[in-house]
Formats: sequence, C-alpha cells, structure tokens
Amino acid sequence: MPPGTSPPPTEAWTWENAAAGAAAGFATVAALHPLDVVRTRFQVTGGRGWSEVPPYKNTAHAVYTIARSEGLRGLYAGFYPAVLGSTVSWGLYFFFYNRAKQRYLLEKHDQLHPVYHLVSAAEAGFLVYKSHMVGENKAAATNT
Repeated sequence: MPPGTSPPPTEAWTWENAAAGAAAGFATVAALHPLDVVRTRFQVTGGRGWSEVPPYKNTAHAVYTIARSEGLRGLYAGFYPAVLGSTVSWGLYFFFYNRAKQRYLLEKHDQLHPVYHLVSAAEAGFLVYKSHMVGENKAAATNT
C-alpha cells in the first residue's frame, strides 16, 4: 500500500470481527453451559444412577436437581476451560473468515459471490481446527 493512503474499509474490521466472535463464544458458553453439564451427566450415567431408578426425569428436572444439590457451582462445573476454548476458537474463526473474504474481494471489487463465502468459511474452519490440533499435539508431547 503506498504511503499516505488509507487501508480499504473492509480491512479495518478484521480485529473487530475477531472480538465480536470471541464475545459471541463467551456469551454462548455463559448462557448454555448448564445444559452442557446436564448433557454430560446424562451421558455419564446413561440416564441412570447406581440403581435402576434414573437420577433425573428430564432436562428441566436435572437442572433443578443439580442447582438444588450443588448450587451454581455444579451447573457451571468446567466453565473456565469451556469458555476459554470457545472464546479463542470463535475469535480465530471470525478473524480467519474475514481475512479470507477480504482476500477474495481484492480480486473482485463488487459483491462477494456465495461460493466465496462458503470457501472462506471452509478455510476459516480448517485453520481453527488445525490450530486446535497443533495445540493438542504440543500439550500431549509435554505430558509424555
């Protein structure tokens, strides 16, 4: 870019989109994590406790029972790792998605074709998945 010129308007929104994605990831986990805890409890117990009597009748009963016996701490068990992972993943996804759309817009200065939206989303998903896998491999290597 020549000196004295401003960046294209789409480039200015790169980090704002990443921040919006991170905020959306945080809000999603903050609002829906109790349901994730309930789902995990159902999976672990198979819908049943130690006896043949199921510990929960349904999802609402499970939320009520966990909240009553364990409090909010029980409903938000495992919140910090989940919110960290979701916030980072969605922030990266929105960042890569916006960068890919910008790259395709540089080639064509009119409206982006839906195929390019699809390709941009696939690229972003692949990059976030790949970065997630690299992080897991590094963590596994340090634990051995």
